Amino acid sequence: MEHVTIQEASYRLNLSQSEIRRYIREGRLKATRQGGPRDRTWMVELPEENWLDDDKARYHEMASGMPLWWWPVESRTGSIHYIVDVGIEETVPVFLCGLESENLWAVHDEISEDKCCSACIQRVKDEGLPLGLD
Repeated sequence: MEHVTIQEASYRLNLSQSEIRRYIREGRLKATRQGGPRDRTWMVELPEENWLDDDKARYHEMASGMPLWWWPVESRTGSIHYIVDVGIEETVPVFLCGLESENLWAVHDEISEDKCCSACIQRVKDEGLPLGLD
């Protein structure tokens, strides 16, 4: 495990230094004091790659309830696409086939495989993802 200063942990985990300190106090991040008697500093053990802070955990929880298939255009024409990510700060949808869109629009009709992007369908099958066409 890599150990870094609180400031570096803040940068690497994209959290404020006060949040890093709170996670240390709560035992959710490990830290130790290092250095001599005059210049001791806290060194934070960076967590595993899949570690989530509170905000990211809430974001993932909300995302798990979202539909998987969306329109990439407001006119709701063409194929619907499997959503991979919509971003946290701004809505920048990235679809499984690699298509990026300026926004996304909900599919209100019943979803059938013939309405879906064929590249998205293939990637869903290749990666063993839930098809979400129920």
